[in-house]
Amino acid sequence: MSKKNKVLKALLLLAVVIAVCMYFSRTIQTITTPKVKLVQATSGRIEQKIDVSAKAYFPVKTEITLNKAKDYPITIDKVYVKTGLYVEEGDVIFTSTLNDYETKEKQLTDDYNKKAQEIIDLDIANRKSSKQSMQNDLYDQMIELQDALSEAESKARLAAAKENIDLVFDQSTWQAKAEAAGASQEVLDLIQNAVTAKASFEMARVDFFDSYENKKIKVKDEVFKYIKDRNTKVTEMQDLSDDMVALQEAKQSLGKVTAASAGYIVELDLKTGDSYTGQKSAYTIAKKDDAPILRADITDLKKEVSKNAKVEVQGEYSTYKTKVSEVINDTDGREYAEIELTEDILRSAGGMSKLMQDDGLSAKIVFRAKKNATIIPASALRTEGDSDYIFVAEYSYGGFLSSSNVKAKKTTVTVIDRSDTEVSINEDLSYQSIIDKADRTVVDGKPVMEYVE
Repeated sequence: MSKKNKVLKALLLLAVVIAVCMYFSRTIQTITTPKVKLVQATSGRIEQKIDVSAKAYFPVKTEITLNKAKDYPITIDKVYVKTGLYVEEGDVIFTSTLNDYETKEKQLTDDYNKKAQEIIDLDIANRKSSKQSMQNDLYDQMIELQDALSEAESKARLAAAKENIDLVFDQSTWQAKAEAAGASQEVLDLIQNAVTAKASFEMARVDFFDSYENKKIKVKDEVFKYIKDRNTKVTEMQDLSDDMVALQEAKQSLGKVTAASAGYIVELDLKTGDSYTGQKSAYTIAKKDDAPILRADITDLKKEVSKNAKVEVQGEYSTYKTKVSEVINDTDGREYAEIELTEDILRSAGGMSKLMQDDGLSAKIVFRAKKNATIIPASALRTEGDSDYIFVAEYSYGGFLSSSNVKAKKTTVTVIDRSDTEVSINEDLSYQSIIDKADRTVVDGKPVMEYVE
């Protein structure tokens, strides 16, 4: 073999050795270098959706109390509605029975008949006497005005006492004492009413006692007593008649209780067999114009919820959009977002009755940043202590024996806002490749390799 051939053969062998070394070198590098996914930043407003539990709520509702039941207690026979049901005006809420109705009716009838017989007996015994006299009329008027005076004085003294003004029994001192104490106009007006009532009573009193000296209107003592007793019995008889009518009216109105207006039944605790005495509301209704809403407790949210914020409610087949109508701080110390309840959401929830029976429905409040910023995937952001940073890909190109490579470059960023999937930052990262995910730990300044999914 010539010397030239030997040299060529040696060069060829050297080239093979170098190629093999380079191959294994790249193989080792490929095995040990982190494989990373590169992404590009975008620009826009970050959007985040936070889950909340929203419940049916009625901002305006009316308690219906059957005051007549205070005098005529009832027992519930049957309840025809339940909470969450929409009723029309006149729909039956429940039926009931007046307690001891027959006993009360018989007692009033017996008392009425007895009083009527007493009047007849009195008239027979005094059949020759007149049933009326002007003197008796003056007496009745005096008694009536005396009652009015007592009522007027009680009102004035009670009102004054609320303002820490003590009015003694002598009415003549009231006006001066009240003015000196700086009494309200209401108290001064009530004092004036009492003064007027007293003047009317004194005039009626004088007229009655003057009748004893007036021969034209004075009657014998036995006649005066007869008319007085008869008038008393007639009044008592009229009262019994009124009580009988009231009992019948109570039976009619409480026997079948109907909705006074259209709306949703919000509360109804009565059930068959319950006794009701009018001491609390019989039921609570949200009237037709008092629309229900959804309300979510947002006290513990780390985001500030604002009026008109978008809200999404996931139905069985669709996502329904609505918005926050108001944000309030309630008396329980909690903060609530009031959300418009649309017909679609109500229908999807299965109606108001089901919505009120459930613990509420799941909703998402949508938060959108107020200004544009750079947006990167949340998985690309890394934190060290109080500092947030990312890795960007830094490219370098070698010569014949060193191939091009990519190194990780640590870059500190300023976070503006976060969501579950994205982060907005202040820095402009246009045209830079950001390292998102990696199959192993990425180190600043060390090589990485891009992989394609």
